[in-house]
Amino acid sequence: MTPTYAEEAASIVAAPEATDPEVVNQIDLTGLETEPVAEGNPVLDRFWVAIKRLPRYLKLAANLARDNQVPVTSKAALVVGGIYTISPIDLVPGIIPVAGQLDDLAVLLLAIRTAIRSCPPEVAARHLERAGIAAEDFDADLDSVRETVFWLGTKGYRVSKKFVIRGGNQITRLWKTHIRPSSLN
Repeated sequence: MTPTYAEEAASIVAAPEATDPEVVNQIDLTGLETEPVAEGNPVLDRFWVAIKRLPRYLKLAANLARDNQVPVTSKAALVVGGIYTISPIDLVPGIIPVAGQLDDLAVLLLAIRTAIRSCPPEVAARHLERAGIAAEDFDADLDSVRETVFWLGTKGYRVSKKFVIRGGNQITRLWKTHIRPSSLN
């Protein structure tokens, strides 16, 4: 009678060879580590430009919040964006490295851009100049966040795929060399 997958899995876990340090140390994990970021990666270069502008964006938000000439709707957009950014409840939890912070950055940039666009043009121009930010910077930085998300997703997919393929090959080899022969006796 052929064993079920659950029975085979239980036999692998129960087999003394599965926890034998000599067998476990034979598992080859080379090539699974993440590749270093290429020097001059255009996606990451644009992203770091956006990150370096972040203090100016925060200064802009603070100045907009204090200005009496800024409409209440603009200030409301800043409040909503700020609350989302510092809130532990959001679309991508902050405990997920990098991705959890990327969505916060995108929401913060969108909130500040919305606030600027809903201001009278002369007020918006004054605040942008004071913070040292051009109106086009918002779109460029939001694009860089979007590109970084796709770049990270692609890298994550590649590493996961390598891990699954290599792990499957290692389990198959372990099964054929150490577990299966002993279960036939």
